[in-house]
This record gives sequence, C-alpha cells and structure tokens, in this order.
Amino acid sequence: MEITATYFSRFSGIGTFTCALLLASGLQLFGGEAIFFEQSPPYAQNVARLNLGARVDDKIAEAALISGRSTIGYSLADGRTDLVLSLSKIENIDIVSFLNNGAIGTVTIATSSSKLAVGSAQWHQIAKQDLTAKVTRIKVGPTEAKYVKFSFNVAKSGRIADLAVYSTSTLTVANITLAGGDERAVDGKDAKDFGGGKEAKEVAEGPPEEGPPPNLPEPPPFVFVPEVSP
Repeated sequence: MEITATYFSRFSGIGTFTCALLLASGLQLFGGEAIFFEQSPPYAQNVARLNLGARVDDKIAEAALISGRSTIGYSLADGRTDLVLSLSKIENIDIVSFLNNGAIGTVTIATSSSKLAVGSAQWHQIAKQDLTAKVTRIKVGPTEAKYVKFSFNVAKSGRIADLAVYSTSTLTVANITLAGGDERAVDGKDAKDFGGGKEAKEVAEGPPEEGPPPNLPEPPPFVFVPEVSP
C-alpha cells in the first residue's frame, strides 16, 4: 500500500510539472499533438472570445473556435467554407491566428464595420494566405473591423481550433469609454488639431488672446459732501 501511494505521488508530481511546462512554453495539445503556440505581445488582447461578446454565425464553429477550448477543433471539409466572426464592437485589429491540424489550402480574410450577407460584394478583402501546418498566423492590420469573414478553400480536409484576433495597442477615440461611463461622439480630430494645428507647448507659451475684461468688484457708492465757506 505504501509503495502504491509513493508511486501515485511521484506520478502526480510529474503530471503537475508537465502541465506547468506546457503553460510556460506556450504549448497546447491539439489532436493529440503538442503544438507550440506563439504568445501574443503583452499589449495585445484576443478579442475573438465568447466571454468578450464575440460570436460566429455557425454555432458549432463558435463552440470550437472561440470558447477557449482548443482541444475541440472544427472540421474543414474539402472545398469552400465561409465563417463570419462578429466582434462585440469595432476593433482595431492587427493579427489573426489559429491552430491547424492537417488542413491544406488557403484562407481569405475580409472585414466590414457593418453587418453584410456572406456573399456580399461589399466585404473588404485584406489578406489571403496558405494554411500553414500547426499554426497559421496572418498579419492583417492595423485595420478597423467589427465583422471578419474567413473563406477557406481546402484541398485536403483537416481541423482548426483556437481562433484568435488580436487588437492593437492604439485604440480609436470613438471606442474610448469616458469617466461618465458612456461613449460620446467625437469628430475624430487628434490633440494637435485643437489649437490651430499647434503643439500643446506652443499654445501654452503663446500670448494671451483678447477677451472680455475680468469681473471687478462694484465701486463704493458716491457720497456728496458740500463744503461751506465762512
């Protein structure tokens, strides 16, 4: 009994160490194979997540690709498959990536800020790339989008998982939530536009502009005192 307990303790220790090693090195298990997944820059955020409000038009793909469970996988059959990712709001996106287990072909990425039909000609194509083994990573931006369409043309079927869409560190002014808690409309000018195109330092050091006089206190009431001559 003591030998069994000792063996189990050692096995648990090895399992814990292995899991820690996988997490530290960015390895993920997909299709029974350990895959090195490149860590995102510390400033970037994966906005393609269910808990952040993202959705996919295909519910099976939604559960497989953006739920955070990379071991499920979504099957890509031979031929064309279109998937539309809807983000919670317009984002300034930069990089798209996903795990690939065996699929051979190409992926075309198009974006839109408004909802479109899958076959609409108004989609803006921003990238087309071959599917690379294990991890497919595509530089798409920076570009603004709320809807991202993925068109897969597959010559050999396979599975994909763990779809990620990383936003850039630069946020658009229109999406910044102010202290009051609401999003207010702005005209898109940056700080330099306010002040006649001058830098903030130039505006601060310039002479004061003419304006209304400062408020002065009311003068005391006038009292007439007659002077009597002798």
